[in-house]
Amino acid sequence: MTKYFYIFIIFFALNSFGQKDTVFIRYNADNDPDKIVYKTDTVFFNTPMGRHILKGTTVLPWTHNQQIAKGYGLYLDNVSQSDCKKDATAERIPAKINSIINTGDELIIDINISDNCCYSFLCDVQILNESTINLIYYGYGTYCSCDCCFGLTYKFKKETELDLTKIKSVMINGIIKTLTPIKTPTNSK
Repeated sequence: MTKYFYIFIIFFALNSFGQKDTVFIRYNADNDPDKIVYKTDTVFFNTPMGRHILKGTTVLPWTHNQQIAKGYGLYLDNVSQSDCKKDATAERIPAKINSIINTGDELIIDINISDNCCYSFLCDVQILNESTINLIYYGYGTYCSCDCCFGLTYKFKKETELDLTKIKSVMINGIIKTLTPIKTPTNSK
């Protein structure tokens, strides 16, 4: 009986200490684009719940702001970034909302921003005064000596029909000049 007990203890110990998630990250470690020298980093996570790797322009996952937005039926699904459109070093281009597409089950908001040329963006959303969607972005990455105009497209899934009696407008990073009203849905699927 004790033999089986020790086997059970050894089996339990090996399984509990061996259950780590592993992520391998492979990238070009040389700054010369003509010379590719791959380097691999290994990242260990104690649990799958601790596996947070952010790369490029992406949604900052599961923030408190997004949990509040879900209470309004808005789920920030993804954010995409367009390539740098033009050099804005001479004149910084003000942030602006290009379009808001409000369908029965999606809300897609396309914006222009100016920021460091080498940045990617971590994106979030906030509901202000129970009536305004505040699109938030944080530039991060390599810092270069130039600014560029970028396009960011925020795509939301809507749990229910967006209640336009509550959510009436959108703005970028709390900039009042960018405040734009949301029109009624253009298409119901």
